[in-house]
Amino acid sequence: MNPLFMSLLLIVGLAIFSRTMYYKIRLMMALEPADRANQIKERIKNMVIIALGQKRLVGRKKELAAGIMHAFIFWGFCVLLIRSLNLYGEGFVKGFQLPFFGDGSILGYLYIALKDIMEAIVLLMAGYAIYRRAIVKPERLHNTWEAYFVLCMIVVLMISDLLIDGARYNLINLHNNPEHLHFLNNPQYGSEFLWTPVAVGAASLISWTSAGTNQVILTSMFWLHIITQLTFLNFLPLGKHFHVITSLPNVFLKNLGYPHEKIKLLDLEDESVWEDESLGVNHIHQLNWKQGLDLYTCTECGRCKDVCPAYITDKPLNLYDFNDSLKHELYDNASNIIQRGKLAVTGTAFGVMVTSFLNTIIKATKLPVTLQKNENAEPTDEIKAQMAELNSKKTLVGDVISEDTLWACTTCRACEQVCPVTIEHVPRIIAMRQGQTLMAEAYPKELNVALKGLERNGNPWGIGYDKRADWAEGLGVKTMAEDPNVDYLLWVGCAGSFDDRTKKVSASLVKILQNACISFAILGVEEKCTGDFARRVGNEMLYQMMAQENIETLNRYKVKKIIAACPHCLNALKHDYPQLGGNYEVIHHTEFIEKLVKSGRITLNKSLEGSLTYHDPCYLGRYNEVYDQPRSLLQSISKDGLTELDRHGKESFCCGAGGGRMWMEETIGKRINIERAEEIVGQNVPNVAVACPFCLTMLEDGMKELGKEEEVKTQDICELVANNMI
Repeated sequence: MNPLFMSLLLIVGLAIFSRTMYYKIRLMMALEPADRANQIKERIKNMVIIALGQKRLVGRKKELAAGIMHAFIFWGFCVLLIRSLNLYGEGFVKGFQLPFFGDGSILGYLYIALKDIMEAIVLLMAGYAIYRRAIVKPERLHNTWEAYFVLCMIVVLMISDLLIDGARYNLINLHNNPEHLHFLNNPQYGSEFLWTPVAVGAASLISWTSAGTNQVILTSMFWLHIITQLTFLNFLPLGKHFHVITSLPNVFLKNLGYPHEKIKLLDLEDESVWEDESLGVNHIHQLNWKQGLDLYTCTECGRCKDVCPAYITDKPLNLYDFNDSLKHELYDNASNIIQRGKLAVTGTAFGVMVTSFLNTIIKATKLPVTLQKNENAEPTDEIKAQMAELNSKKTLVGDVISEDTLWACTTCRACEQVCPVTIEHVPRIIAMRQGQTLMAEAYPKELNVALKGLERNGNPWGIGYDKRADWAEGLGVKTMAEDPNVDYLLWVGCAGSFDDRTKKVSASLVKILQNACISFAILGVEEKCTGDFARRVGNEMLYQMMAQENIETLNRYKVKKIIAACPHCLNALKHDYPQLGGNYEVIHHTEFIEKLVKSGRITLNKSLEGSLTYHDPCYLGRYNEVYDQPRSLLQSISKDGLTELDRHGKESFCCGAGGGRMWMEETIGKRINIERAEEIVGQNVPNVAVACPFCLTMLEDGMKELGKEEEVKTQDICELVANNMI
């Protein structure tokens, strides 16, 4: 076409893009470190399934149409990548074709056929997207000019490319190919136009024009396509469509082994972290680079707020606004953050940074060597002072995010479960709570009663610790002090020990274990709260104190296997305690009971009258992937089977008690447990099963509020099992 003009466009377009990306990457890497270099095979698998396969978009029934639309636009662009390379090559060499895509290979013909179909599909999907935004207007979407601009560019790219082929078809087949244009033509596979019906259709629209006009259309559409594509490329990093570039690496770098990045174990004995306010996240530069990448990658699709229990019940937590506010604060402080990054690698700090980086590489490649850090190597006082001067003048909570917004979160992870690009929202929120609790002492004062209860008596109710085993009187339950040589420790939890309603659940669980002749014991007065509640509200100091005391007790009795009656206890014991050296095999009571049923240790009968539904606890389901076992048990005892709620399984709706909300009043908007209770009542079922003491409390309170406690009976699964054993 015109090598000089193509060179100019590529040099300018790619230079601007490279400069923009270089600045974005520098900013991201100037943030705090994060280790995401392990398990490369698993990361590639996630990227293929979630990002390339668009699993979270096409896998949601509620969003099926929108998911298919987005997926086909994405897949279309993946397919058209080869076409784009061919067009760039065409700008330099007439008839350019990538190796293996010429007319000597069936691959070339299969590709042009696929490309032809995908262009038509992408054009239709882009049209549907415009219609959906302009006419349907889903509440979760943000109708910005940027969205329409990008969709229009997609339309231009598809139409221009089809017209390139259409004009080329007309010149070759109607006008005897005056310019000697290249096209695939193999005796075995035929002419390429036999494989491209959509392009031939486009050709028919301009078939009435002259050869000269077709040549003008071909040339103008070619350069329009190239210029639009380079404009599109440079526009992407400037707004929400940056996710087109960052989504694949963000999914590749998602946390593995646990749904999101685990809460950071703070070194509370390090005086320097108190001095420089680096406990938790208080300022924007304290985010780690993966959290920065999360902010880059937010698609502003609104799926997070569409499932968020806080947003749905009119709390001020809107994760779109939350992410957007943090992103703007990040960009506003970009120069200072980059400068801080430079200072951090000067002097003695450089060796620490290099050593950390090399250890990450060594770990990823599994080399049998570890480089030792110089623990005394740290920036000089002068450098520290310079870095402090570059800190943002705004605190994240108060100046950027409101206190009510931060504390509205129940940490249920519904937002993370539906995010198509695997953004991890909850770790940031908990880190900001740590900053508020430890540094600013600005946590909600209504938490004081529960926190003091933990400090004084080892439970948030504040009931005397010596009464922890009173619930078990007369049940024949041994303590570890009486007999440490048991197979299992039954971790009762605070609710199972002190809450009158949940004590009945504990008794039912004991009945089941005794019926199955399981060798178990409890800690009794030696058990303390796991500290889960304290950790989720940011009180890392209290959490570590509780956890270390429990770990010391468990290790003294050489405990290996634990049955947990509470998903929050399960999650803390299983995932948080290993950070402090507490490694145990922990199983939830529904999982354990289901194993007993399958092994024949207990037998159930289908004697439960009336239909039954099940409420999935967030910390059992979304945090620990326990979905099938509770349902298996319920199917075994219900005559009428199990009726699923509209929001169930991975998209279950929170009861409202997680993230410390159990100990805070809901003074804004509608109560979350009422929202869930109304959904259950709407199913017209007389029985609802739960598998968490918090869910039991919240749903029973919800039913009482609605005056439905007699019509809808709320029970823990082990109560139902205990009442239906043969």
